[in-house]
Amino acid sequence: MSGKVFDDDGHGRVRKDRRLQRHFHVRRVDIHPEPVTCRILVALVEDGANLPVLTDLRYDSAEPHSVLMVFNAETDMTVEWEFGRELLVSGMQGLSGIGDVQIWHSEILGYGLLYLSFRSGEEKFLIAASAVAVDEFLERTFEVVPQGKEEYFLHTEDRVGRLLGET
Repeated sequence: MSGKVFDDDGHGRVRKDRRLQRHFHVRRVDIHPEPVTCRILVALVEDGANLPVLTDLRYDSAEPHSVLMVFNAETDMTVEWEFGRELLVSGMQGLSGIGDVQIWHSEILGYGLLYLSFRSGEEKFLIAASAVAVDEFLERTFEVVPQGKEEYFLHTEDRVGRLLGET
């Protein structure tokens, strides 16, 4: 054997070097959807006034690319917006988004704010949230699904099987 981890057996097949293989143990880890929820108070910025709105930030590893914001303006009705986690991450650095959701970071009197602009048809609203609270939420989501590893949590085979009626 050549001492390489992988070696050609002369027939085009790759074989593992058994001497190195015994030093590595592979263990299958089952992945279960794990939700992350963070309740924060945001400010609805309207005509120069700030209206406090209780808001839930939600993340579920079953939908690893998106976050959900649920706004409750102390009424029976809630407003929900779903958008990309990467959009939120990018907004922490600078202006992000070109569509119905735009996000940007700002410093006011040494206090970090994250502004989120939402548009639906002719309606548009702007909220300001604590950048520290949103950053802590994002860090918790990265503990569940590391950034850049979202594809490992998509379970596309299961979804295709359900669509084809195999499960």
